[in-house]
Amino acid sequence: MSAWPGSSPWPKLLAFLALALWLPAMAAADSSGKAGPLKIRVATEPNWPPLEFKDGDRIVGFSVDFFQAVCREADCELEYSAVAWDDIFTGLKEGRWDMVVSSVTITPERRREMNFSIPYYIVRQSLLTPPSSVLTSPRQINGQLVGFMADTTAAEVVARTRAAASPYPDISEAVAALAKGEVEAVICEDVVAQAYVTSPEYAGKMKIAAIVETPGAEELYAAAFRLDDLDLLIRINDGLKAVLEKGLDREIHQKWFGQAAR
Repeated sequence: MSAWPGSSPWPKLLAFLALALWLPAMAAADSSGKAGPLKIRVATEPNWPPLEFKDGDRIVGFSVDFFQAVCREADCELEYSAVAWDDIFTGLKEGRWDMVVSSVTITPERRREMNFSIPYYIVRQSLLTPPSSVLTSPRQINGQLVGFMADTTAAEVVARTRAAASPYPDISEAVAALAKGEVEAVICEDVVAQAYVTSPEYAGKMKIAAIVETPGAEELYAAAFRLDDLDLLIRINDGLKAVLEKGLDREIHQKWFGQAAR
């Protein structure tokens, strides 16, 4: 596989951010004394290739493999459930699952509602268009009909323009609408856009016309937890630190992005 946009060597930066911003001194998490790995119920919206998506009945992807490695270090087991995006945070708050791993961007609004792990991936928003489009920047989408996944950070990008917004319940529907000519562009994360433009279904039918590269445009992905579930947050952070410090993420990057993390 060719290298993905957004798959640059971020782990060192992430480790720095973790140590500087997210990791005050914390005690070891699990004091319950229970035998065997801790079972953790995880929700994901598996329509976000190559990070989380379905392969037959299995949920696979970079994030899935990454957190499997985290849990090997943290002595826990993940039980994944496919959940619609519009229910994923509500279910977390209600205790239907313990953790969300679904390409969740850390935002100030979300931080008021939930806790986040150490960031594990960085992305930027991108502009998908038909091959013949002359658009070269999200700033040019004023007056255009633009598709995006509802209730995501892509929606915020569109809201800052005068484009005609066309939200979809998942990104696959927005991309399908672009291929059919039902919208003039789609906003989504760069790594997801690359997955679609190189897929057999859409190869040659769309292009990445632009990637948002303004200062502060980078978005940090992290696992999400209930505000009162600090023990689990600490346990996952300890596992995540171990993965980054031991370089265990390199093989996972190689598998999904065609290059090892450095």
